[in-house]
Amino acid sequence: MNCKLVFRTAACVAALMPAVAMAQDAAPRTTAAVADTEDAEIVGYGTGVVRQEQTLSARSIAILPPGSSPLKAVARLPGVALQSADPFGSYELGTRLSVRGFNQSQMGYTLDGIPLGDMFYNGHNGLHVSRAIAAENIASVKLSQGAGGLGIASTSDLGGNLEFLSRGPSEDLGGEINATYGMNDTVHVFARLDSGELSTGTRLSLSGVYHDADKWKGYGKQTDRKVNASIVQNIGDGTLTGWVNYSMHKERNYVDLSPATLSRLGYDLDFLRPDFATAVLMSQVSANQTANAAKRPLPFPTAGTVFPSPYTNVNDTYYDSGGFREDVLGALALKLPLTDWLDASATYYHHYDRGSGGIYTPAVSSPGGFPLSVRTTEYAINRDGGIANLTGRLGDHTLRLGYWHQENEARTDRSYYAVSDAVRPDVTELLTNPFRSDFLTDLTTLTNQYFVSDSWQVSDAVTIAGGFKGARVENGITTKFGTPFINGKIAATDWFQPQIGATFKAGEQEFFANYAENMRAYISSFRGPFGTTQVGFEAIRDNLKPETSRTIEGGWRFDLGPVRGVVALYDVKFSNRLLAAFSGANILGNPSVLQNVGSVTSRGIEIGATYRIARALSLIGSYSYNDSSYDDNTVNGAGLVRTKGMRTVDTPAHLAKGEVNYDDGQVFGNFAGSYTSKRNLTYTGDRTVGGFVLFDAALGYRFAETGRLAGFEVQVNAVNLFDKQYIAALGSGQFFNNKTSINNTMQAGSPRQVFGTVRKRF
Repeated sequence: MNCKLVFRTAACVAALMPAVAMAQDAAPRTTAAVADTEDAEIVGYGTGVVRQEQTLSARSIAILPPGSSPLKAVARLPGVALQSADPFGSYELGTRLSVRGFNQSQMGYTLDGIPLGDMFYNGHNGLHVSRAIAAENIASVKLSQGAGGLGIASTSDLGGNLEFLSRGPSEDLGGEINATYGMNDTVHVFARLDSGELSTGTRLSLSGVYHDADKWKGYGKQTDRKVNASIVQNIGDGTLTGWVNYSMHKERNYVDLSPATLSRLGYDLDFLRPDFATAVLMSQVSANQTANAAKRPLPFPTAGTVFPSPYTNVNDTYYDSGGFREDVLGALALKLPLTDWLDASATYYHHYDRGSGGIYTPAVSSPGGFPLSVRTTEYAINRDGGIANLTGRLGDHTLRLGYWHQENEARTDRSYYAVSDAVRPDVTELLTNPFRSDFLTDLTTLTNQYFVSDSWQVSDAVTIAGGFKGARVENGITTKFGTPFINGKIAATDWFQPQIGATFKAGEQEFFANYAENMRAYISSFRGPFGTTQVGFEAIRDNLKPETSRTIEGGWRFDLGPVRGVVALYDVKFSNRLLAAFSGANILGNPSVLQNVGSVTSRGIEIGATYRIARALSLIGSYSYNDSSYDDNTVNGAGLVRTKGMRTVDTPAHLAKGEVNYDDGQVFGNFAGSYTSKRNLTYTGDRTVGGFVLFDAALGYRFAETGRLAGFEVQVNAVNLFDKQYIAALGSGQFFNNKTSINNTMQAGSPRQVFGTVRKRF
């Protein structure tokens, strides 16, 4: 933990304490509790906001199968494409989110204002929201599809941001217990206890999650353990809030597919575990083929040179692969009014993470010549940060000034662990005693960001909002040992990123327009500028440019009585696109070369609406069209790649979604369908993945508030109701130039899954 940063943040809080003391005798206490009533909208369309924005209520998460990532709820919004190999969307390696053509790591994410980083699987600056908090503890989710707010603590928000707000401790004593059982021996238990408001003005909550689910194919299970604790102390008109969230996440991976393996071996292909004999035989045959080609004696004569049917290549599949992540994320936030026109807030946060991703590889033999080993990439993160904001109300103006500082120390190493007939390491655990380590690197990221904004209420009909932010992010690497040996620093700086927009109200209708510029900082990762040699780094350090985006958008928010919604148009220029070019199969772990490869133009339309047919019945629908294409050809180690004018990879042109929601207080349900059009698998567009339609359903019943079953609720969920076979996530390995170079980089979507849940609130 960074002591200097803690001291500076504590000093900031201490400076505000005299104002806290003065405020204690002021107006009555306020509460941060979020109520979710029957009349609450499932989707809010951003009324009064100058940019495209929607908000989801807790109801949108509660209707999902328990254990689902909140990203599954976000997928119902216009412009959002989410694919996952598992039914919950919580399998991180096989889940992909994109918005308006921007991928998951080009968005910004916060939880109660605390940065979650870019949610990249090979974690370097944060953690996935599925680990950051139990989904049952989320009160709302806000999506900005294009231009994120100026005050968002993110340096990756080229394509917008997601803001998750937690459910604070209740004012009333109570709690809930939820238990779920379903297909593939899924067990999910959530329990929460709220203290209510004590005589001291204190409110506390404690909750926990137990989740185990077998994979829908192959061997192994996904495991989650979470503990969330929070406290809120009312201090006059202000609040002091603290929370700590713990997560332990284990996942057995699903095997990556290629068009070739999908054609030969089908959607059900997975890792070989527990068939160790076949895994050993395949690695022996591969070694024999290599020796035979070099005219050397076969190292394993009895294995021969032909792979066991139905396999034809050592990279068709492997024995096992998995990951482990353990996180502690905590924050302390003080919010209070300094005067009747000036409010202040100060937040300190800390994040600790350790983790590993492992795979049984035939590329490196164990000591003694056994033809398999376990290759791991191991991670550690220590992040400390502080956020301070001032909000002033001066006449028709609301002024905001904010500053964010973060110091992040990370460590990455690549190691190999011995395998034998008697020793088979568990790839979902942190392993010890490697027989070989390729490298150990210390990575640092220093972030400083500020913003200034003003919202001017020109009249009852017109609001103009604008401002700017600036940031400098310095990335450093120190190689302790290994190859490639690389040391150095690189920085991304842009002190002026403007944003300006306006809204105009005409009766119940509202029109908005917005212009914004954003920069994405470099990442301290082997997929960033450090994933090369020292010579390669020196060659790119002074010439590399950070990715930037320019977003212009506008639209109409309509209120036609029972029908409310939004129509938005956008034009985005994504410049200085960075591409890390790899060589060889993914399992080889070869160095990459990072380079700027031109720009992308993205234009489109988003339509979303809610039709309230009756108090208990509503329809929600959306349609999105996106035209994202590369503006330039690309030159890499393979020569000229003709990408100009090609649609960007993993970007569907059409997304259509519709759902029926019913809730009369006792019976409730949801029937939802979504269409995703075809997506490019290669940069040249010569290989695509077909479109698909999926349906999900939920049905539940709340028992009367009196009697033995008071407070009980039952719910049944079906995911992929009609059992559609389809390809979900793309790019799980990487993307490729053309169809002749494609490697294993696709994930099959889960078949139909059914779950039943019992809830008890008290």
